[in-house]
Amino acid sequence: MTTLKTHATGSPMGVFVAKWALRSVALASGAALFMGCEPAIQKPKPSVRSNVVVPLPPSPELVRKPYEKVNKDGTLTVEGILRERATYIGEGVTVRGVVTKLTRCAEPPPEPEPAPEDKPKAPTAKAGAELPPPPPPRPPRTCSPPPHFFLVDKNPVSKRELLVYGSMWSVLPTLKEGAEVTLAGQFDIVSKDGVFLRQAGLLILDDLPEVMPTPDAPPGEAPPGNP
Repeated sequence: MTTLKTHATGSPMGVFVAKWALRSVALASGAALFMGCEPAIQKPKPSVRSNVVVPLPPSPELVRKPYEKVNKDGTLTVEGILRERATYIGEGVTVRGVVTKLTRCAEPPPEPEPAPEDKPKAPTAKAGAELPPPPPPRPPRTCSPPPHFFLVDKNPVSKRELLVYGSMWSVLPTLKEGAEVTLAGQFDIVSKDGVFLRQAGLLILDDLPEVMPTPDAPPGEAPPGNP
């Protein structure tokens, strides 16, 4: 009996058990009180289905549209030469289109009048022949940016642009923005001087030969070079 009394009242194990029981009861009471006071969570109401119709763009056409390879006069179109570039690379071609984005060299300033002793001697004309006026000096062949433009088809359906490169000694200086022209040149990927490189291809214009004046032949005499 003494042993049981000591265990119940004064042993360390009894004290620990009593404290643990009290803590458990306190925690259980606090949890119950907390759960009883927690407000109920309201669920969100389902959203109303929208009746707004969103317009979508039309589906793209995957079928390749037909195009005109040549014009009625037999010249190539810009669309035709660029779509079939592999056929014409390195070949001489004739293309017809409209000039756009034209870039030319600026007009050079007038040269000062040379001194009389520095002027070249004018050629003498034969009796009865008249010497034409000397041609104006040729402008610089190229500049920066180099002279070039783009050629487009007159048909607005075509959106392709053909790069055309030519020096100031070619027909390029005589062209006007928006003019429809027929051009002959070399179709290639890179220009001969390496100024332009375009994988889609470009048209290279040749320089025009310099025209030298010849004296007018007197009546009854053929001009030089003719029988």
